[in-house]
Amino acid sequence: ALLLLTIGLAILGCTMVLSASAPSAQLKLHDSLYFFKKQLLWASLGFGALAIGAVLAVDRVRDLSKWILLAAASLVALTYLPGLGVEKLGASRWLHVGPLSMQPSELAKLAMIIYLADILARKAERPWNLQDKRQAIFPVVGILAMVNFQPDLGTTLVLASTAFAMFLCAGTHPILLAGWLGAAAAGAWFKIQHTAYQKERLLAFLDPWGHSRDIGFQITQSLMAIGSGGIFGTGWGQGKQKLFYLPIQHSDFIFSVLAEELGLIGSIVVVLLFLGFAQRGLAIAFGARSLYARLLATGITACITFQAFLNIGVVTASVPTTGIPLPFLSFGGTALLVTLFGVGLLLSISRRPAAAVLAAERP
Repeated sequence: ALLLLTIGLAILGCTMVLSASAPSAQLKLHDSLYFFKKQLLWASLGFGALAIGAVLAVDRVRDLSKWILLAAASLVALTYLPGLGVEKLGASRWLHVGPLSMQPSELAKLAMIIYLADILARKAERPWNLQDKRQAIFPVVGILAMVNFQPDLGTTLVLASTAFAMFLCAGTHPILLAGWLGAAAAGAWFKIQHTAYQKERLLAFLDPWGHSRDIGFQITQSLMAIGSGGIFGTGWGQGKQKLFYLPIQHSDFIFSVLAEELGLIGSIVVVLLFLGFAQRGLAIAFGARSLYARLLATGITACITFQAFLNIGVVTASVPTTGIPLPFLSFGGTALLVTLFGVGLLLSISRRPAAAVLAAERP
């Protein structure tokens, strides 16, 4: 069921990338299929990565957790270097290597989940000392800080929410979690108040129509797209807002195009697909035979689900704009590749027999 849900979301993503990107691709690149062909290529590579993840024993991944986190952190750090880091839309989130560009923060999501699952599983094996607490907190806070300073508030929120879910799954005391949540909320509020573009996004969220000609333009165009779709939509490929009204229409705001063309019914189907994905992911987590596998499955499921509903919240003006893509559907190679590999790990956990999984429970 999880694989079928993933295939369905990926196919829907490719078709919506084709519809959303065709006008701008034709105008700017003289090839209306440009983004669709790239997304199709990344989807093919992604399902190859999914197959690899599905046959990997998760305890082998656990053995490399520290090195995976270090590699991801190093790549995120490289985005700050002139000549390597590429700034787009005011944020240095991309790393340019030859003809390829990648988004290291996408790798950091999965790396943090793999590392944190290992650390939290060890907590259950023996009491934590000060060194254990440092190993759990400092690397995670470090990754959050590096991603946040790119700046990438959306990914930071997804990472923090995922870590919160994993700590909760590991049995961390609710009072301690509440304290961390309060500190994170205070930090986010401080950043918004002292960062001009974040403050503008908050103002646009509070009164989008009052700022529809400037900072609220993006969100009002998104709401117009969603509203004009009605119940049944205008029909695939027939949307108007993607015709140079709605910015980033094939990436962060692809759900708006989908809502316009497939209507309320299509939007509900997408929400149900993500809810089904969350249900299957959590079922795999609770059915895992080891704490590490359970934490890993919880982290992957939480990360994808949180990001999906954060994106939908942004495009419907339910939360301030954060600049986060919709998993499986938005255009983006690194995100799709990493997400599909994560799904492969979920499938590995669901298929691993008891003897193999219990090998992950080691001192």
